[in-house]
Order: sequence, then C-alpha cells, then structure tokens
Amino acid sequence: MTDFQSSKTKENLARSFAAECQEGARYQFLAKMAQQEGYQYMSMLIRTLAHNEMAHAQQFFNKIGELGGQNVQNIEITAGYPYRSGSLQETLLFEANNEQMSSDSIYPKFADIARDEGFKDVADLFDMVSKVEKTHQRTLEKLAEYLKTNTLYKSSSGEQAFKCDECGTIMLGKSAPKTCPLCQMGQGYFRIDFSIV
Repeated sequence: MTDFQSSKTKENLARSFAAECQEGARYQFLAKMAQQEGYQYMSMLIRTLAHNEMAHAQQFFNKIGELGGQNVQNIEITAGYPYRSGSLQETLLFEANNEQMSSDSIYPKFADIARDEGFKDVADLFDMVSKVEKTHQRTLEKLAEYLKTNTLYKSSSGEQAFKCDECGTIMLGKSAPKTCPLCQMGQGYFRIDFSIV
C-alpha cells in the first residue's frame, strides 16, 4: 500500500472535496435562479442536489482525516473548476455535463488510482459517488428538456395529478393550474404527483 501522505489518492480526495463544495454552492445559486423565475419545485429539487454534493464533500473530507490523521495540515492542489453563467436552461445543461464528466471519467479514474495505491475503501467511495453523479446528470438533463419543450407543468400522457408543494392540494388535469385554488401560489409550486394512480 502506498503511504497516504505521498499518495495521489490524498490529492484526489482533496480535489474532490473542493469540487463538491463548489458544486454545492453553484447548485444553491442555480436553485435561487429557478426560484426567481417562478420554478419553486425545480428550486427544491436543485437544493436537494446541492445537499447531496455537500454530503459527498463531507465523505471526502472525513476520509482525508481518517487516513491522514493529525499529519494533514494543508493539501496543495491545482485544478480548474467549471464556471458558466447563462439562462436557467443553459446552466442546467452545463451542470449536467459537469456531472457526466464526474460520473463517467473523473471519479472512475480516481477510483482506479485509489485501488492501485491500495485504498480499496476510497475506491469504493469514488465508485458510489460516481453513481449518484450519474443520477444528478439525468435529473438536470430532464429539467432542461422540460424547460425547452415547455412541458414542466404538462402531462405527456393525458390527465395527471399535480400537487401543490405549498399546501398539498392535488389537482387532476393535463397541466398544473396557473395558481393553486387553495393557497394561491403560482404554478411553480406544483409537481407531478406519482402517488395518485
């Protein structure tokens, strides 16, 4: 097993910690953008992604402490981090692409390095986070598609149940109402409710 202090795995954990923290922050900004544009439910979904990214960051941070102990004081890393501003749809697609790079390339490569250096538990961690990032990619792509096709609040299969996340009102129809009849919140508070069959 490679000594953790001189390992590439230590650097990869630090890079991953920093990247996940930045991703969590970018998702908070994206959630705010969605909310400002009236997409409350989308904002809540994106905030959940931000929460997920911070949970990943915590795991990477913990693993550094577990393997490095008191000997880790500062880890020098050099890495580029994604930055993009644009419309809500453009930013969703940009972040989906970042998630794809993490899930398909970056974390699998980091897992291979950790395995080669003898850190199986770290390799397993990278593999698990990679799978979550793939689900994030799909979520972001789907949200961008809904925005592009104006189908975020419309059913593609006839009548559908739409639930207001503010007050819980459920309405049946081909699209969510423009405002909730109970609490008067806008359409952005509605989501398709799959619990109603």
